[in-house]
Amino acid sequence: MQQTIPSANKFASGLAPDPRRLEGVKSELLMKLDESQERFCTSTASHVRLLAPAGSGKTLSLLWRCKRIAELQTDKTQRFLIFTFTRVARDELRYRLNTDDTFAAVRNSIRIDTLNSWGYNYLRRQVNPALVLKKTKIDLFSLMKHNLRPIWTKREPIAQALADRQNRFEQVMGVVDALKTSGFRHDVSDLLSAFSGHTEWLTRCGLSRYFEANVERPLEQMGMVKSPASSRTDRLSYFLEFWKEACDHLWQSAILTFDDQKYWALLMLQKKYRTTHFPEPNRYHHILVDEFQDINPLDLFLIKELVRVNRSTVTIVGDDDQAIFEWRGAVPLFILRPEEFFDEPFETYVLETNYRSATNILDHSQRLIAHNAFREPKNVSPGNKQKAQIVHRHFGTHDEAVQFVLELAREANSDGIPKSLAVLTRKQSQLIPLEIMLTSEKIPFYAKEDLNVLLGDAFRELRTVLEAIATKRQPRGINDVVNAFLQCCNKVRTYPMARGYRQAVYAFLMSKRPRTLMNCIEHFQAYQGPLRGEPLDYALPIARVLEAESVAEAIQLIEDNLEGLQQHYGKGEDDIFYKDPPFLYLGEYARRYDHDFFRFIDDVDEAIAATTYLPNTEADSESVDPDLRHAVHLMTALRAKGKEFKTVVILDVNDGMWPIRLAETQAELEQERRIFYVGITRAQERLFLLSVERLAGRLVPVTPYLSEMGIAG
Repeated sequence: MQQTIPSANKFASGLAPDPRRLEGVKSELLMKLDESQERFCTSTASHVRLLAPAGSGKTLSLLWRCKRIAELQTDKTQRFLIFTFTRVARDELRYRLNTDDTFAAVRNSIRIDTLNSWGYNYLRRQVNPALVLKKTKIDLFSLMKHNLRPIWTKREPIAQALADRQNRFEQVMGVVDALKTSGFRHDVSDLLSAFSGHTEWLTRCGLSRYFEANVERPLEQMGMVKSPASSRTDRLSYFLEFWKEACDHLWQSAILTFDDQKYWALLMLQKKYRTTHFPEPNRYHHILVDEFQDINPLDLFLIKELVRVNRSTVTIVGDDDQAIFEWRGAVPLFILRPEEFFDEPFETYVLETNYRSATNILDHSQRLIAHNAFREPKNVSPGNKQKAQIVHRHFGTHDEAVQFVLELAREANSDGIPKSLAVLTRKQSQLIPLEIMLTSEKIPFYAKEDLNVLLGDAFRELRTVLEAIATKRQPRGINDVVNAFLQCCNKVRTYPMARGYRQAVYAFLMSKRPRTLMNCIEHFQAYQGPLRGEPLDYALPIARVLEAESVAEAIQLIEDNLEGLQQHYGKGEDDIFYKDPPFLYLGEYARRYDHDFFRFIDDVDEAIAATTYLPNTEADSESVDPDLRHAVHLMTALRAKGKEFKTVVILDVNDGMWPIRLAETQAELEQERRIFYVGITRAQERLFLLSVERLAGRLVPVTPYLSEMGIAG
């Protein structure tokens, strides 16, 4: 149960973090600032950039900077506004401020918040108290189905693309918010001209990939682009007109989507204070932004506007080497070239001591990240003189590596004292075999939201097909056999068989009274009723799949023959399975089951049941992050940022995975190196780097990152 720490005022309140998260905090707060921290804290520059590598004490330095500024400017009370990237970070910072008497003098002068929370509270208090936030999948579906229906139904291209496709509603709302995240404005007089200009700005900033993945590609897949078109802007003009009207309609209906908290706060600030500023009693003299490398264009524009209306100084804090959130619209450029976006020169400081990482982890990680060209060089020395155990293990297969991890997981839960172990991967599909194995071995673990692939409809459908293969020759009830066959038919093409066709096929097969799936295939070839395509278009792929004799062979044949279970970014918006289908790693793991389909299915069912009851914690959750209450943690390296573990295991340190094979440009390759850098710097005492000889029967080389780190491959 959450417990609120008593507060001197509403800004200083904070939820008490898990005690283990605060190990060493008391001594850290009592220690003196080092020289680099002191230089930053006492700077009188109006625009300050702090580059703070992992473990360098940036959180403490933020509070000390507020304290030092207040001590230096005694003529009037200074007010501070600190923005954190997540609510967990916000609550920890509030807790430190509220419980350490070092900061008692400034406690009532500091407000700590996230941009989303600040925007929401500003809009509710200053603009419209009736505003309602809608951000769940059900909320977004309902907005498209009911609130926005009068708008999209009158626009023929949009209406046609959404006809009988309610599964696209959430995806459309995702594009609506992605345009706001990207910094586009719907309230401009010439929408298409402004869109064209801002698209060029995104390209210069290195945000083309984000725009293509979250705006252009989904609209193309849904058929909402104009064709033929004279330009990129012209291609998207249908949707932009809908977007403009949808934004106004939701606002007039007092409805906010997730990004509207910042988007409409920005618009309302500019409208109210176009030529004026916050009055003196209400203004903040200093704005400090943590994790600045993670901000997107909308964040940037809101921060700039807050600095303007408050006539405040601005301090941005972050680490360009940990800029790994490009998937949400962040780019290293914002922290590397802040003067280009604030039109003011920044005074830069670097925290030069890493108090967290063991000396050898620091050394290897610095060697690695030095290979990135687009970064700020940093001379970081170790404050922790201990050495970690760093081991590179090479295995024949992924399954052998998973078996090694299983032994580490047992060790982490031995002696009744859990010792934190994190298994990090590049892709969520790499973790599925490990989750199944841990569950079957009764080893408790914590799985990040990456593993929701197990809980999606697609994975259940994959399981249904495997069950059909296992029972292909077994006599069953006629209704069960026909329904199992139709479920397989639904996976032959990208989208399921239309309801009318399905009903006709069902009636036909029921009249033939089949007892096995093989009987269904034989009878279906004679079907002459309504159907998209020919009966053989369905019967042949299903027959090929049913030829499988082992579980691993079945998974391979499903991947090769059933288009409805293959990668599809549009469907991936509703079910993460389709973004990265787990066939490769699931097939490798399935070899241990040989012909025993039912044991495999039972283990999968048990893993799904276990995952269902695991807490689902978002990075921006209101609650205190529960990670440290578990011994074993499974997550992608992207989700590990900001965390620490006694032992870290990185799976498949092979070329093609690290870096991912799809990375081609220099920017993409440097992004991959930053992700790996974040992963290895999570380790406190032990770091295991596990590579494999073969994946899916292919020889795969070891990642080049090992040689870059100075570790023998």
